[in-house]
Amino acid sequence: MVRFDNIIYVGDTVDTRFGTSKIKNMEIMPEPRHYSKCGIKVNKMFTNMIKYCIIDLDNGHFVYGDEIESKWYNN
Repeated sequence: MVRFDNIIYVGDTVDTRFGTSKIKNMEIMPEPRHYSKCGIKVNKMFTNMIKYCIIDLDNGHFVYGDEIESKWYNN
């Protein structure tokens, strides 16, 4: 599989306020920090669109896309 620098994939390791963990699931929402967790499941996302995602982590937490440390991608 070809991997691109401007895309975040399920399975990538990211740094959040809950520590370093892997992305277990991503859902794209209609707007940033949408109030409900009922988006469309995606396996990858462009980094400039990550703020529209809710991300489930393998440590049992979830974060909004804008809560991922920016050092992990070029924003």
